[in-house]
Amino acid sequence: VDGDIVFVPLPDHPNVAVTVNTASHGMSSKRPNTMAPPTSPLPLLPTVLHLLLLLLQPPQTQADCAPCEITPTGFALRPGTGCREYVNCQDGVEVQSQACNGGLVFDLNIKGCNWDYMVTCPSDEEILAACPDSAEETTEESGGGGDGGGGDNAQEGQGDEGQDDQESDSGGGGDPKCEVPLCEMGFSGMTTVPFSECVDYVMCSNGVPGTVMSCPYGQKYDVRIQACNIVAQVTNCAPDPTCPPTKSPTTSPASDPTLAPTSVETSEPTRSAVETTPMAGGGSGAGGNTAAAVDPSVQARMDVELLEGLYVMDAHIAANKILIARELLTSPNVGRVRTSSSALFQSGTPFTYTGFKDSLHTMITTPIDGQSFYIGESQSLNGRVYGLVNIAAFLAMSVADSIHSGSCDEINNDIVGGYLPISNACGQNGLDYQSMTCPNQDDQEKYACPVDTNMVAYASIALGSAGRDQGEKPPMPFYCGPAQSYGGFTGHWDYISETENRDRPIENKLGRQDVEGCCWWGRGAIHTRGPCAYGKLNYYLGKRAADEGRPSMYPEIDFCIDPSAICSNDKYPDLKWIAGMFRWITEIQSYETEEFRYMDGLKGFVDGGLNDWGFMHAVAGIVTQGCHSPPCMEGAEFNGVEKKAIFVKTLKLFGLVVNDKAATGRRLEGENEIAEEDVIV
Repeated sequence: VDGDIVFVPLPDHPNVAVTVNTASHGMSSKRPNTMAPPTSPLPLLPTVLHLLLLLLQPPQTQADCAPCEITPTGFALRPGTGCREYVNCQDGVEVQSQACNGGLVFDLNIKGCNWDYMVTCPSDEEILAACPDSAEETTEESGGGGDGGGGDNAQEGQGDEGQDDQESDSGGGGDPKCEVPLCEMGFSGMTTVPFSECVDYVMCSNGVPGTVMSCPYGQKYDVRIQACNIVAQVTNCAPDPTCPPTKSPTTSPASDPTLAPTSVETSEPTRSAVETTPMAGGGSGAGGNTAAAVDPSVQARMDVELLEGLYVMDAHIAANKILIARELLTSPNVGRVRTSSSALFQSGTPFTYTGFKDSLHTMITTPIDGQSFYIGESQSLNGRVYGLVNIAAFLAMSVADSIHSGSCDEINNDIVGGYLPISNACGQNGLDYQSMTCPNQDDQEKYACPVDTNMVAYASIALGSAGRDQGEKPPMPFYCGPAQSYGGFTGHWDYISETENRDRPIENKLGRQDVEGCCWWGRGAIHTRGPCAYGKLNYYLGKRAADEGRPSMYPEIDFCIDPSAICSNDKYPDLKWIAGMFRWITEIQSYETEEFRYMDGLKGFVDGGLNDWGFMHAVAGIVTQGCHSPPCMEGAEFNGVEKKAIFVKTLKLFGLVVNDKAATGRRLEGENEIAEEDVIV
């Protein structure tokens, strides 16, 4: 039905129905939307992808033989479970039975649980075709049976080949002594591959291993620096895990070869140094508990809830990715850039949908100081709506802070006395970046970067600036450096000559007329500013984390020495998203004063029907000025109306029903129409 809410009954579940908003899938309606704002609980409008996830449950079938008859030694799938259950076999005896958490299936290639869309799960017929009875029947039908030995030889050859395949699939280091998972349940970070003598390593995300990588010849993986190192320097290679004891094979009964399941304790492999160190600050204090301290049943439930939440978030966002990329991730102020001599154009923005989605997955599954990107909860009435609104708030603030300017680096925009001072690099719109210290002395000593007056840095040019529709060149990018390197003072941007005018010194609102030590301007999706924020990023994600023995996403980047890496590092193009989400997790989600607490405000906004716009006003104030009741200082610019309009648009693109007629009819000022084929996703 065009543009309506459709109630779809689920097969085999006549009393259950889901709602689908057909308008959110590219369908339009000529009738006005006259729906009243939702009452609690809010309808979380599932998409077609979400519906398919509910329906595609593999059927249960009865196994014809025991898994360990198919694979006497190693991992084997349990038929009838859709690859969710698997067993560890030793000489034909089942010594361990396990099941993957919701949304994961067992991957024979990596010998561990993996995302279902990354695994080719064999059908039950294919699994059971390898049963001994099936093999004998196949041999007899082909004429190879009897006492002549042909059938036995064929069967033995098949078994040998299977064993060779299993050994070749194991991660490096020669023949494995036993089968062990590459990543422990719930673990995120880098770890070495067992039995590889630390030559091979793998990135784990919430217990799911990625691609196994190998160090170059003459090097091993060093968990201390989170990178490959020369062999002589690697002194912390973790010992290989302890294999479960090998059981002697028992005489199989002639009538029923299936073994009765027995309760076997899981043998925990020895954890490497990186595994015992959480992504948090370490130790046993707040946010520093290791996964080993979590009860396994609680951890399993947490993993299921996390995966369920990821599915819901992905479904709503992916169903509208073209609209999100076109309406939010393009810069109307920059226009389009010709990419070749043909008529093809790129949207002028360094931010892509794929980068946003991949970074969001990373920050959802990787705890930072005991926190991760909040995606709601499954137990409360509007739990998943909380998560969607939290993501929408982040994305809306990213659009306002950086994306619509077409630049990862902050743009010079604070006019003082009719001039645009170059010294705005030191601070603009009421903020003094160099003096943005940590909230208390302990944090200042723990996190803050030292201010180096000799540091030199240059902001990147806004993508597509040469192709602005108005033919107008934007102000020159910020730069910083010692005063003597540019004559002791800075001037202002001259729109006529499109250069810096240095006829005389021009002060910014702070009274600065130089840019010495002023390398801390905003960078990233949501701008990171000031020595404290850059130091915190370095402490948890950068080189300092690696140097001090903590897991690090970017062990070679020192954000205190090279803050520009957020926007200019070609090796990590999505760092701009990661840095913004890091700030969202550590500063916005955790924001709490006597008057306002972000998480309470988020839930109150959702439970109240998505119409208390004081919530967005407070969030925008925290992001841009550090307080929830802007303007927070004299001379600060806020543009609250524009920020609300972006937030409303984002909520609608996520499939949420918002009753705000003014914001619904308002298009962002200066927004360009961009064809769907021009959008980078």
